[in-house]
Amino acid sequence: MKTLGVGATVGIAGCSGDSGGGGTAGTGGGESTDGGSGETTTLTVASWGEGLEREIVTGILKEYENSTDGVKVKYQNTPNEQFYQNLQTQFAGGKEPDVFYMIADEAPQFMRNGALLGVGSELKNDEEYNFDDILDNLLKPFTYKGTVYGIPKDFTPVGLFYNTDHLETAGVSAPTTWSELRSALEAIGESTDVGFPMAVGSQPRNTLIQLIWQNGGDVLSEDGSEAVIGSQEAVEAMQFLNGLVEDDLAGIYGNDIEATWAPPAMGDGSISMAMTGAWSVSTLEQDYGDIYKATEVGMPVPEGGEKATISFTTAWSASANTNAPGASVDLIKALTNKEGMWKWASTGTALPSRQSLLDRDFYNDRPLLSGLGDLGDVSRPMVFGPKTSTILDTIMNEAEAVLTGNKDPETAMTAAERQINEQL
Repeated sequence: MKTLGVGATVGIAGCSGDSGGGGTAGTGGGESTDGGSGETTTLTVASWGEGLEREIVTGILKEYENSTDGVKVKYQNTPNEQFYQNLQTQFAGGKEPDVFYMIADEAPQFMRNGALLGVGSELKNDEEYNFDDILDNLLKPFTYKGTVYGIPKDFTPVGLFYNTDHLETAGVSAPTTWSELRSALEAIGESTDVGFPMAVGSQPRNTLIQLIWQNGGDVLSEDGSEAVIGSQEAVEAMQFLNGLVEDDLAGIYGNDIEATWAPPAMGDGSISMAMTGAWSVSTLEQDYGDIYKATEVGMPVPEGGEKATISFTTAWSASANTNAPGASVDLIKALTNKEGMWKWASTGTALPSRQSLLDRDFYNDRPLLSGLGDLGDVSRPMVFGPKTSTILDTIMNEAEAVLTGNKDPETAMTAAERQINEQL
C-alpha cells in the first residue's frame, strides 16, 4: 500500500531538483488565484500533534500569514498513527498538502519516488537562515543524491536514564561500559528491592540498534546493498541484551513490568534504568518529581567500542507538485529558522536541530535534556533506505523471539539478515 501510494506520484511530480523557489509548478495543494490587488497564494500545511504542539504550529502559521503579503495558509491536522496513510492517499490522488511533516524513516521512499521538493539550495544561500547551524547527522536522512528534501524541526537521541539514588544505595558509580552496566544492575538487584534494575521492550526499538553500532556492527553494508545484521558484532550485542533479560537484570515492559514505558516504571521504583529520550523528560518532571531530580543520562559502550546511539527526527518538507514552490520554501524557513524552531524546542519536549540553540543557557539547569543534547553528535537516525520500516520490523520480530526464549541470538540475527536480503 505505501509503495503504491507514493509511487503513484512519480509521473506527476514535476521538477523535484534542489531549486527551492525555482521548481516547476505541479498539481499539488498550493493554489494561485487572481485577487483584486494582485495574486494570492494558498498553502496547505499538514502535521500531527495536539495540545501545545498544535498550538505552536498554528501560531507560527498565523504569524507567517499575517506578515507575508499575498499568502494564505490552510492547516490540516491528522493523528500521528493515521498521518502517513493519509499522506499516501493524498499523493496518490494529487491532493497532497504543500508543506508537511516528514519523519526520517519515511523520507527515503518519498525522496526516491520524486515526491518531495528540493529545499536546500535556497536555504543554504540565505545568510539570515544560517543553514550550517543545523546538525549534519540530522540532515542526512533527508538528503538524497546531494539534494536536501527536508529540514529537521527537532530531534531526540536515546540515552540511558538511571536513578542515581539507586546507584548510591548499591555503592556503584554511573556505568560507562557494558561490563560496568551489568555490574551496576547486579549490585542494584542485590542491594535494593527494585524488581528489575532495567527495562526493555519486547521489541527493543530504543535499545538494540545502538548496541550493534557501539560494538562495530551495522544493519546494512556501507553501500546499502546487503544486510550485515548477522555479523558477529551484531550477535554479540543481541547476546549482551538477552543476557540481561535471562538473568533478571532487565525486565520487559508490559510483561515482567506492569508499566509500558519508562517514566511510570522509574516513577514507581519498579526499575532503575531505561533507554529512552526527551519524550520522557516532561512526564518525569511533572508526575515523578523526586525521580526526575535523581535521574541522569549516559550511554555505556563496550570496552574498545564507539559512542553511538539512535535518534528520532522529523522534518518539514514540501511536495514536488506544489504550485507555489517559492512560498513553500519560505514557509519552511519560517518554521525552522532560529525563532520558529525555538518556539517548539523551548517546551522541552524535544531538542532543537540547531547547534546554536542547543548551546543556550536554557539547558544549564535542565540536566536530562542537556545530557541528551550531549549525545547529539554521536546519534544516528534509524534509517536504512526505502525499506526501513520493513527492515526494522524484521529485526525486532527476531529480537523478540530471542528475548522471549524462542531463539538464540545467532539464529535470530542470521535469520534477520537472510530475510532482509530477500527483501532488498
